[in-house]
Amino acid sequence: MPWLKQRDVALLGNDAVNDVQPSGVEGNGRPIHQLAIVAMGLPLVDVMDLEAAAETAARLRRWEFLLTAAPVPVPGGTGFPLNPIATF
Repeated sequence: MPWLKQRDVALLGNDAVNDVQPSGVEGNGRPIHQLAIVAMGLPLVDVMDLEAAAETAARLRRWEFLLTAAPVPVPGGTGFPLNPIATF
């Protein structure tokens, strides 16, 4: 988490979940979620399907893109499915 903070990471996502199971942190099953969301205000995106983005990047030979993902505004909500768009 310090590494992410030092680099001012804006979003953390992957193709599974960000926390390993079991977490290895006694008394905390999801330490990455707790630190990222609560302590750092860092949005998390779990279970991303990155295959299409990787295939497009390889075809275009472009490895940077703009990710747009607007959640549905749900007062007090903590998670919601997104429809992310990668613009190359």
